[in-house]
Amino acid sequence: MKRFSAWNVIKNGFKKKPDWDKQWDDAKPKSQYDIIIIGGGIHGLATAYYLAKNHNISNIAVIEKGWIGSGNAGRNTTIVRSNYFQKGNREFYEHSLRLWENLSHELNYNIMF
Repeated sequence: MKRFSAWNVIKNGFKKKPDWDKQWDDAKPKSQYDIIIIGGGIHGLATAYYLAKNHNISNIAVIEKGWIGSGNAGRNTTIVRSNYFQKGNREFYEHSLRLWENLSHELNYNIMF
């Protein structure tokens, strides 16, 4: 399966041997990483994603005590808005909104933004 889509999930879900592609090579930890990120919530995962995307660093480990996305971002509504009063904060949040706008398409995953 090349892409995550509703059609592929349904089609492969009914097969006895679905043709799912492996999403990672090996679950065993490597002996060495370029970067280790503690916490698999929204900030940790975003950090790993943008390090890989913008800086071509792919030897990254994300360590999470529970399951990925199980913290505040997984339980609560995450609100990103640009109506803050201080100029520096407003620019920061407006930049964050621009990053979120195309993220579902980049990841081929519905982030419900």
